[in-house]
Amino acid sequence: MIRVGIDSQIADVSSAGIGQFTAALVHWLPRVDTKAEYVLLRPAGRQRDFSMPGRWWWDQVVVPNRAKGQRLDVVLKPSFSVPIRSSVPTVVVLHDLAARLFPEQLNRPSAWFYGRWAPWTLRFARLIIAVSEFTAGEATKLLGIPSHRIRVVHESGDHLATPRPQSYDDEVMNKFSLAEQFILHVGTIEPRKNLAFLVRTFAEFWKTRTSYQLVLAGAEGWKSRQVHDTVRELKLGQTVRFLGKISDDERRALYRRARALVLPSLYEGFGRPVLEAMASGTPVVAAKASAIPEVAGKAGLLVDGFSVAAWVDALKIAAADERRRAELRAVGFEQSRRFSWERTARQIAEILHEVADD
Repeated sequence: MIRVGIDSQIADVSSAGIGQFTAALVHWLPRVDTKAEYVLLRPAGRQRDFSMPGRWWWDQVVVPNRAKGQRLDVVLKPSFSVPIRSSVPTVVVLHDLAARLFPEQLNRPSAWFYGRWAPWTLRFARLIIAVSEFTAGEATKLLGIPSHRIRVVHESGDHLATPRPQSYDDEVMNKFSLAEQFILHVGTIEPRKNLAFLVRTFAEFWKTRTSYQLVLAGAEGWKSRQVHDTVRELKLGQTVRFLGKISDDERRALYRRARALVLPSLYEGFGRPVLEAMASGTPVVAAKASAIPEVAGKAGLLVDGFSVAAWVDALKIAAADERRRAELRAVGFEQSRRFSWERTARQIAEILHEVADD
């Protein structure tokens, strides 16, 4: 039996993005792989959240020392940087190269760490897991990593969704003062999500559908002021709702009640909200860009380019054309079932055994 270390630190402080990804692996890997002992590598004491230089110290000093001290055969890093000096081989997950492409969206230390240092350290990984074919291609194109050192393993959606009564959904709607009809975006408020464009698009959509709200569910990220400024400029007031960070159950309720999910991102390494919305029976309107077509398949309304008129037309179809909505719901359910965390975990377990047995 091999001993595998999982750097689970991020799952202690975040239930979204990489935190959710890590929590899913912590849950599923021991369940699908009985030929390995999984050991969680997490900070001792009260320190849980790392910014620079704490992140560098954890990745480069603490993790490799813990791995050696606990006699691990391989370490799984769900993200961030790879230890450049470690006696234990590392398998790292690459989600995207957004920080490399958009460094201006981060403060200087974060831009250096996520955009320069972390990508440079990938060369020290025994193998790299990319969460999409798109991300694998980016790693080869931008970083020169040979394709034979990359394995593609898709993520999935919500890994522990539990049924809730309709009354709970009503409570969430009341808590956030939401209209009966709304368009939903899930994700951090940051420039690469292209939300100022979404607000302008919604303003045109709203001219003929004034009962609708645009709901932006996600924490405030770097340079989010532009989105708020656009809302004020267009005098949309309560028509655009900023919910901030929400719980997993609240997110699920919003998916169930939304008329459509919209994702006009300039760049996504995967695009998990697409799958989560489809699994909830919610039509998806998304950009035909980066990894989104790979995840959505033929089950979403994918818009090529960023013409406001084209996006308004797509929103009208997804929100109000009942025949097309029924079609999108059906193919969306089918598409979402092609992805599962159990399958993801099995594929990653095979990679970990390959490295440990090498």
